[in-house]
Amino acid sequence: MNERINFREDKRFLGHPMGLGTISFMTLCQGFANYGMSAILIYYLYADMAAGGLGFSQANAAQFISLYSTLSFLCGILGSYMADRFIGIRKAIRIGFFIKTLGYVLLVVPTGGIPLYLGSQFLLLMSGAAMGNSLDALTGKLYEKGDTRRDSGYSILYIMNNVGAIAPVITGTIAQILGYHIGFLFAAILQALGFLIYLLTEKKLYGNVGTEPDDQVFQEEKRKLIFKLVSGLGILVLLILTLFYTGIFTPTSFANTVSTIAIFIPIVYLVYIGKSKKITKEDRIKLKMFFVLFLCNSLAMMVWNQSTGILAVYAAERVNLNIFGIELTPAAFQTVPAVYAVILGIAVSALWIRLGKKQPDTPLKFGIGTVLWGAGPLFMIIPFVMFTKETKVSPLWLLIFYLFIIAGEAITSPTGPSCTAAIAPKAFTVQMFTIWKLSQSTGAGLSTLAVNFYKEGAEAGYFLGIGLITCIVGMAVCFSHKAISVKMLMGKKESV
Repeated sequence: MNERINFREDKRFLGHPMGLGTISFMTLCQGFANYGMSAILIYYLYADMAAGGLGFSQANAAQFISLYSTLSFLCGILGSYMADRFIGIRKAIRIGFFIKTLGYVLLVVPTGGIPLYLGSQFLLLMSGAAMGNSLDALTGKLYEKGDTRRDSGYSILYIMNNVGAIAPVITGTIAQILGYHIGFLFAAILQALGFLIYLLTEKKLYGNVGTEPDDQVFQEEKRKLIFKLVSGLGILVLLILTLFYTGIFTPTSFANTVSTIAIFIPIVYLVYIGKSKKITKEDRIKLKMFFVLFLCNSLAMMVWNQSTGILAVYAAERVNLNIFGIELTPAAFQTVPAVYAVILGIAVSALWIRLGKKQPDTPLKFGIGTVLWGAGPLFMIIPFVMFTKETKVSPLWLLIFYLFIIAGEAITSPTGPSCTAAIAPKAFTVQMFTIWKLSQSTGAGLSTLAVNFYKEGAEAGYFLGIGLITCIVGMAVCFSHKAISVKMLMGKKESV
């Protein structure tokens, strides 16, 4: 295939290349499928067999979900490496989406029981091990050097993913009325639909982009590398199984161990890339600047974990959930971020398109977004100081908290992958996206460490510390954004 497409002149999809339309639809379908499946899976695991479930204890069900989440991070690293060195982005997406669709289909079988559940989880993990973050990498390839639409393009994907967050309402209702397997069928159909649209439009919309690995392994090296990868994975699996068999590992201790290691994996990976002979001196300087933004996003994820932990308990115990005579559930607050994300994501995307070349550079955007992330916990100091533990406070306090942090997310979440696409060394295109995604695990680890300083009744001081650290880092990036941007641009006349 020798066809080349002029993506810069292609503005058929909301001012973006038409290829972004397919990726957006795939992101929407994948979001619906993932959120929809995840929302009912834990209930399926611990529901009685007579009620259509698998009959695990609630504790074991939670452990299995946590274990899958932990392993998916590690599989993503392998998948990104495979795409960069062996099969290329496009083939990785085809293989990954096909395997993922099969994974959902296994959950649809009513009589599958535990064997098909385990088979499904295995296939979903293998999907990550096949494609990693190839979809994000393909998005980056739609924008040439200096194309100011890139940040807005990733904002559209951010919006589409959050639209998918309404899926739990749909699959939850379907599961309640028609059973879990019909709920999983809904997820499987959407996943398959996204895959089908990709297959039908792939050649026409992407030409020869991403058909070959960016850092292809020579034939003589391929067998050695494959042997090392397979041997290494085999030894690792045997070791883990031995630790489980001997009782040294439980699902909980394993997930905790891997989660702790995951804090440092992306940092070690960045050092590995920085020392590679395949990158230039300019690339190494850019990687240092990339780490600044990585740190910002890790702090943002630390703040986010407060909303799903301490503030989730706060919503249940200290917030008046009766609004206009309607009694809300604490979990209802978890839908607020998705609604905010869609609204603010659209606004931010439109703003970057409108400003064009006048839009702030990437470090300034990240600095502003990080300050907004920090403003959320600082704002929550007010109700902790004003009201006693016995007082039921207005839900507006949490709604405003979410407004601050999702405003920050609407700026930083799309800007991060966009920056990654702009500065990633060619030999590590997809792997750099995986490193960026791993800032989530680093943030989760930081949150786990931060909770050690939490004491009931001293929430104001706890949130003051988290908010101040995040805001100070964000402001430091704002003040030094020009210097950071200049170093990111070394060797490229590109808008970052």
